[in-house]
Amino acid sequence: MSSLLLTEAGWALHKSQAKIGELLGVSRRTVVRWVSGEHKFSPAQAATLARAVYPVDTALAARIAAECGTSLEKLGLVAAPAPVAKEASEARLPRARLVQLVVLAAAEALDASPRAVRPALGAAFETARELGLDLDLLAEVLGKSAATSGEARPRERKGRR
Repeated sequence: MSSLLLTEAGWALHKSQAKIGELLGVSRRTVVRWVSGEHKFSPAQAATLARAVYPVDTALAARIAAECGTSLEKLGLVAAPAPVAKEASEARLPRARLVQLVVLAAAEALDASPRAVRPALGAAFETARELGLDLDLLAEVLGKSAATSGEARPRERKGRR
């Protein structure tokens, strides 16, 4: 860890080098060596320092954690981020129903029967998977293609109301 972070931690905690040493289980002389860059302290000591600083300065605690190769989440100081909406929707609806909704969206866009659209979608997604393409890329490129060709909305068929 950089000597600057160690010094900032001392200021944030209003502790002298001796008190920082007590907190980390080392002598004042060892803290002086850390500050001067002669020695480095362990990831466990950095984690202890991050935990001590967290209630006073969360941003500094996060920097200390990152410097020692961890995070506030891994140290148990903050909760892991909540699951994204995609995961929540999958928990509410069975996968088969989610696939049906995708087929229905394609059928609606084509003004076609879902039964007619399903094999085409299956072939398209199988090819995309074989090529290693992801859904975000497909959606982005297909969305741009539809917008530039004027096909952003489904075309109406002649003779239909």
